[in-house]
Amino acid sequence: MAKNNREYPEVEDEVFRDRRSLAKVCSSWRAAVTEISAEYLVIYTAKELKGIVKKFEATKALPGKALGEWTLRIDFRILETYKTNYVLRLLQCTPNLLIYNNRNGPVNSPERCTPPEVMKGLASHCSRSLQRLEWSGAGEAPRYQDLVHLCNNLPHLVTLRLVALYSFPVRADGVPPLLPLSKLKTLSLGIIPEPTCPRPEYAVTWDPFVHFLCLHPSQLPCLENFECDIFPLLSMTFFDMHGQKLRLFRTTAWSAEGILPQALSRCSNLESLVIAQGSETVDLPHFHPSLKRICILPTVDVAVSVPQRVFDYAVLAPLDHVLQSIENMTAPRLVELRIRNMGAYLHLVDYSTWLAIWWRRWNIRGVQFRDKAGGSFANVYDPREALLDSIRG
Repeated sequence: MAKNNREYPEVEDEVFRDRRSLAKVCSSWRAAVTEISAEYLVIYTAKELKGIVKKFEATKALPGKALGEWTLRIDFRILETYKTNYVLRLLQCTPNLLIYNNRNGPVNSPERCTPPEVMKGLASHCSRSLQRLEWSGAGEAPRYQDLVHLCNNLPHLVTLRLVALYSFPVRADGVPPLLPLSKLKTLSLGIIPEPTCPRPEYAVTWDPFVHFLCLHPSQLPCLENFECDIFPLLSMTFFDMHGQKLRLFRTTAWSAEGILPQALSRCSNLESLVIAQGSETVDLPHFHPSLKRICILPTVDVAVSVPQRVFDYAVLAPLDHVLQSIENMTAPRLVELRIRNMGAYLHLVDYSTWLAIWWRRWNIRGVQFRDKAGGSFANVYDPREALLDSIRG
């Protein structure tokens, strides 16, 4: 529903240009474009929210399928204040909603909680359809008790992504209800931002939340993918209880230093390991029976030019240490190792000799050494070598 990429830079102009062109062909095409546009909503302003609600409500009185019935995903990205009532009215119009994504407010500042009325509205109006809940920013993070109520009313929820929880119950509130998440397959816990004013009910680690997921063995029976950007250092019970279920585990080197081998030893069926690597070093277990794929990506996803000696010390040396740790691990099922050459790793291609050496070492073991796109590091193009070749004639 956005209009141009100057106002909303993540939306490409071509999307809206194509829609306008197609809508001019004929009335049938215009109707089809309108329905397609309604499938995925990205709402940036309170005014836009109000306009969509009124448009959706108006189509309820028309013959055929109402516009809101086409909606499968809504991303809320409202920075300003808005009327909660319009969100509730929108949810009443979208009974087939599959994905709810909340990025309201400042991304890195937990200023307010998701309105409890909205959480109840999701449970009341979208419980039959919702499969994925996401809070991709901390500006409007949910309260724990509201999240429990919502999740316990979503029988088909398979994905839950959080960046923060606005508050946990204090001891006076008693023991919170159990969070079974009986169908959940993917749990993703991001980097929790520091609050401007510290509050006792706001946790800057995931340990309290992970603890609540280990209260009973019946919790998370279908969990397969666990992403945790702040390793729960005080909650090894989670891996004792759920580790054997995991097929994919993602974490950060800086938060998992020293404890990652213990956690991985409890994940006996793990097939994919993703490590976000910075300047820290991380060790791996001496043996893992099931690992097939390992991916290393940079914690800094923005490319920055630094002097070579800084790059060698802060980027290349820690990465080399991780590769040696993987090499020293006995992993009989390992078939692929990827380095995501973006951000801080963007200039790895300039180190063709280093990559070639590692490619040969992995090739001997029958492990594919690839970049983010799946291309082999066997023949890396080095512009400096190409220049020398042209000079040599």
